[in-house]
Amino acid sequence: MALYVAYFRFKEGASLLTGLEAFERRKTFAHPKQATVLGEYWVNAPVDQPQVVVVWEAEDEGPGDYYEAAWGDLFDISIGQATRPVSELPEELPGNLRAL
Repeated sequence: MALYVAYFRFKEGASLLTGLEAFERRKTFAHPKQATVLGEYWVNAPVDQPQVVVVWEAEDEGPGDYYEAAWGDLFDISIGQATRPVSELPEELPGNLRAL
C-alpha cells in the first residue's frame, strides 16, 4: 500500500470563525473507507504553516480527492506520496552508489 501525507493550511483571509467552522465540521467528518489513517494532527501553527496534517495508507490517490472535496473550501491542501525511512541499504546497489 502507498503512504500519503496531506498538509492543510487555512485559506488566505481565514478568521477565528473559519477555525470554529472547521472544528464543528470535524465532529461529524468520517475519513474515506479506502484510507487506513495512521495519524491526524491539528497543529497550533503560524498561518503560513499547515494547521492539519493527515497521514494514511491507500491503494491509490482516491482518498486525497475525498479530502479535497470535503475540506477544500476552508483549506489549501497539499498531498504527497511518502515513504518510511529504511534502516539498511539493499544488497544490490548500482555501481555509482556502492562507492559512497
